[in-house]
Amino acid sequence: MPHDRRFAVILDGSYSMNDHQSAIEQTFQWLTENILTQNSADLYLTTAAPAQPKRFDNLQDVANWQDAIFYGTLQPSEMLQQFQQLRGDTNYDAVLLVTDSGSYELSTDSQVSLSMPAPLWLVHLNELQFAYDDATIQAIQVSGGGISTDVEEVMQRLGTQPTKGNRTSLLNVVDGYAWYLTQVADPSIASPDGFEALAARQWVTHLSEYVKPDQMGELDTIHAVTKEYGIVSPYSSMIVLVNDQQREALKQAEQSDDRFNREIEDQQGLPQATSISAVPEPAEWLLLLVGLFMLWFIYQRQRSSESDRLIEPEL
Repeated sequence: MPHDRRFAVILDGSYSMNDHQSAIEQTFQWLTENILTQNSADLYLTTAAPAQPKRFDNLQDVANWQDAIFYGTLQPSEMLQQFQQLRGDTNYDAVLLVTDSGSYELSTDSQVSLSMPAPLWLVHLNELQFAYDDATIQAIQVSGGGISTDVEEVMQRLGTQPTKGNRTSLLNVVDGYAWYLTQVADPSIASPDGFEALAARQWVTHLSEYVKPDQMGELDTIHAVTKEYGIVSPYSSMIVLVNDQQREALKQAEQSDDRFNREIEDQQGLPQATSISAVPEPAEWLLLLVGLFMLWFIYQRQRSSESDRLIEPEL
């Protein structure tokens, strides 16, 4: 576990956090008993307008979270902006954002730069978020942070700094495995089948901390690696193409100057109705004709029966 560190703990003030007060209590209780005894932390309570966010310094007991009033809707990028406004010039060893799964459909693609003073970790209570806006993703990657559903796991990774000696650097610690980047490859080490994709994923994550959006050559290299190993990353997506027209459209998009700029389409309204009238398929025409014939046949049978009842028998 970390020692002699200073952390910033940001608490999501959205209304949906009312459903996770028990998980919030457990999270802050664990921090109090296991982290704050040998470290320090500042608490940031975010909130929706018109209320103002709050900051509590040098906490030894994070029970101040109970002052939070959960209402409205906040996106991670908004909470991080509030943190930046209140932080001033305070330095931290890590920034923890305690939140829930959120609602990506209500988010906007923020163009605000979220420069974090330390690794940014999102701690989702009970469930991960489905997706993130670009500003949040960039803040996580550039700062060397990550995402988790357990604050204990985050602290273990922050406190674990294994080494492999000179000319190597630690990339990440995930699920009990430490990943390193070495300047000289060791040919005596064999890679098990299927290991390449895992290693490529760590390499892409590492490069994402340094590559800038305008470095197209480096981005193309990362994209080529992700395609070769089937990795979904901020620079590559996994989609299904069903016809030649879609394949050609993808080919043209891959050559465009803005090929690495994502577009959010969740908020777009329904497309306008076209002026083209619907034309039934041949099978539907046949079904309609059969139905009409059956109605006509039943109608004729009913008329015939009524006529027979009206004819009186001859004496």
